[in-house]
Amino acid sequence: MNPTARNQPFQCALLKRIIETGILIVWLVMSAQSIASVITYTNETDFQNALTNGFTLVNLDAPPLNQYAGGYRVEDIGPSSAFASLGIDFQFVNAQVIDGRAFEIPKAGRDRLIANGAGWNGNIAFDLFSPENGIGAWSNFIDGGIIKVYDGPGLTGNLIGSANLNGGSFGGLISSDLVRSVQITCDFNSDLKCGVFDIQFGTTAPAVPVPATIWLLSLGLIGLFGEGKWVRRK
Repeated sequence: MNPTARNQPFQCALLKRIIETGILIVWLVMSAQSIASVITYTNETDFQNALTNGFTLVNLDAPPLNQYAGGYRVEDIGPSSAFASLGIDFQFVNAQVIDGRAFEIPKAGRDRLIANGAGWNGNIAFDLFSPENGIGAWSNFIDGGIIKVYDGPGLTGNLIGSANLNGGSFGGLISSDLVRSVQITCDFNSDLKCGVFDIQFGTTAPAVPVPATIWLLSLGLIGLFGEGKWVRRK
């Protein structure tokens, strides 16, 4: 019998195993890529350094926002345009920018806060004009809360992750999935307001994974090379 013909059943079985293994690898790679990786931060410098493509800082005490007298609401025509120029669009508005708050801000050179609401169960929520990987903010000494991020506008879609925002501290997170909307909920005290400042966001350089097709091709070549050596030895 021709040796080549004798080895055909073995070659077919080997090729089948290679294809099945390749399909499994592709499925595993796609499954891993579909799960968002979220890292939380309590240090502002570490957070900013991790945003390798840069970040935007919404400083209430600097242009273009400091041109408006304290006490404005975030949805007022002028301020809303200024916020939009920085890349954010407030939703479900019930927030006011107040000044004269340096005594409760743990950062030099800051005097203004976004104070949310005059009642319980309020929140600060906004859409990002450009999807981002990271979002962070500071809280005043009095309040604190949670930052929640979503992959859809208007707090729709999937909840990607959350980060604690403790009183007088920075809180933030960076996700492998893009963030399109943000909610900052607060633990209220007797003042019934949530004090947030220095909202910031940015993107990271995407990881460069080895495409699943390359893994499959490499596996197939290794298998065929090994099979060829086996046949020659026979």
